Amino acid sequence: MRHLVGQSRQQVSLLPESLDDFVTADAPVRVIDAFVDTLDVEALGFDKAVPKDTGRKPYHPGDLLKLYVYGYLNRVSTSRRLERECQRNVEVMWLLGRLAPDFKTIADFRKDNPQAIRGACRAFIEFCRETQLLAGKLVAIDGSKLQAAASLEPTLTRKILERDRVELEQQVARYLEQLDRADQGEGSEPLERERVQGALERLARQRERLDRVEREMDACGREEYCEVEPEARLMRGPQGTTVGYNVQSAVDAETRLIVHHEVSNEQGDTRLLWPVARGAQAALGVERLEVLADGGYANGEHLEACDQAGITATVPRRVIPGSRAGLYQKCDFDYDAERDLYRCPAGEELHHAGVDRHRKLHLYRRKGCDQCPLQARCTPGNTRMVTRHFFEAAYARSEARLEADPRLMSRRMSIAERPFAVLKQVLAFKRFSCRGLKGAGTEMAIAVLGYNLLQMIQRLGAPRLIALMG
Repeated sequence: MRHLVGQSRQQVSLLPESLDDFVTADAPVRVIDAFVDTLDVEALGFDKAVPKDTGRKPYHPGDLLKLYVYGYLNRVSTSRRLERECQRNVEVMWLLGRLAPDFKTIADFRKDNPQAIRGACRAFIEFCRETQLLAGKLVAIDGSKLQAAASLEPTLTRKILERDRVELEQQVARYLEQLDRADQGEGSEPLERERVQGALERLARQRERLDRVEREMDACGREEYCEVEPEARLMRGPQGTTVGYNVQSAVDAETRLIVHHEVSNEQGDTRLLWPVARGAQAALGVERLEVLADGGYANGEHLEACDQAGITATVPRRVIPGSRAGLYQKCDFDYDAERDLYRCPAGEELHHAGVDRHRKLHLYRRKGCDQCPLQARCTPGNTRMVTRHFFEAAYARSEARLEADPRLMSRRMSIAERPFAVLKQVLAFKRFSCRGLKGAGTEMAIAVLGYNLLQMIQRLGAPRLIALMG
C-alpha cells in the first residue's frame, strides 16, 4: 500500500535542523518573545532581575514570564503542566532556549512577583498607546464572576452555621445521656466510655470551629465565610452560585483591548464604576474619556465623580422592582430646582420632607391626595411621596445621553462582552488556580496580557507587531 512513511526514530542526522526552523514566522510565540525582551524587568520590580554574585544562578524573570504568558495563551496555567511543556513542546523549547525549570520554581515566580507581572500587563497597553495603535476615546466596562480556587464545600453561611449548631448540640446531648445511663448502671451492654469521651472532644472542636467562623463573619461584616480562602465570596452568575471573585474589565471600543482590569470581591457592580473608569483613564493617559456600562453600575455618586474627572459615563438607571403598574411614576412629576419641590400631574406641590442618608435620597411628600381627582392614577393612599437622589443631576445627564442615542447599550454589549467570551471559551480561563485577591489578580494579569497579545496579532499580524516592538 502507498502511504507516506515517516523517518526512522533511530536515524541520525549529520546536519541537525535548527530549533528555529520548527517555529513559523507568524507564530504567536515569537510575539511573546519579542515583547518580553522589550521590558525592563528590573524597573518593573521582578525578583532576581539582578542576580547575586554568589550562590546558584537563578532563571531570568523574563524567561519565566514568557513561559507563563505562553501557557495561559495555550490553555496551560498550572506549574506542573508548564514543567512538562518545557520538556516536550518545541515552541517552549525555542522560547526558553531549552531551559526546563521545575514546577516549584515556576510556581514561586508567579507567587513572588504579583506587582511586577501586573506592571508587565500595563506595559503592553503603554506600548500600544505609544505606537498609536490605541486611541482610547471610548471604553466599555463589564464584569464577570470567575470561580476561586476554593470550592463551595468549605464555605459557611449564617444559616448553615445555625443548622450545624443545632445538629452538634443534639449529638452532644445524646452522648451525655449515654454517660448518665452508664453512671447509673443502666444498659445491658458495657459502655465504651473512651469512645464517647473521644466523640465529645471531637464535637467540642467542631463547636470551637463554628465559633471562630462566626467571629470572622462579625469582624468583616459578611454573611458568608470561606475557611480556606477568606477573601473569596459567594457570587451569583449564569451557572449558579459559586465561590469566586468579580472580575472587572474596561475594553477599548476600537481595538477591543482590555486597557484596565480589576479583581474584586464585591458581589455586585454598584460600587465599581468610578474605580474602573478612573483606572482606564489612567492607563490610557487621556484627560477626556467616554465610558459605557450597564445598569448594574448605576451609582449617582460615581457618576458625579466621573463627570468631575473628565469621564463621560453613560449608565442606564436600574428599574426598581415592585412599582405599581398603571400609576404615575417619578418621571411624571416636574421638579422645580429654585423652590426645591416637585409638582404632580394635578398641579399640586410635594415639599421636602426629610432625608434618607443611607440610601442618599431626599424625600418629597404631599398629604390630602384622597381629595384629588387623579388619585386613582397616582396613589391608593392619602399621601404621595417622591424621592430625589443626592446626585440626581448626574443621573439626569447620563439618561439624557442614552435618550439621545439608544444604541449605546447595544454597542456596549458588543464591545465589553467579547473579551470575557474569548478568555473563558478560547483560552479556557474559567477558574483561578491561586488563592486570595493577590493571587487571583496576578493570574488575571497574565491572562489579560495573553488576550491582548492575541487580539493585536489578529489585527496586525505577528511580523508587523514584532517589527513595531523592535
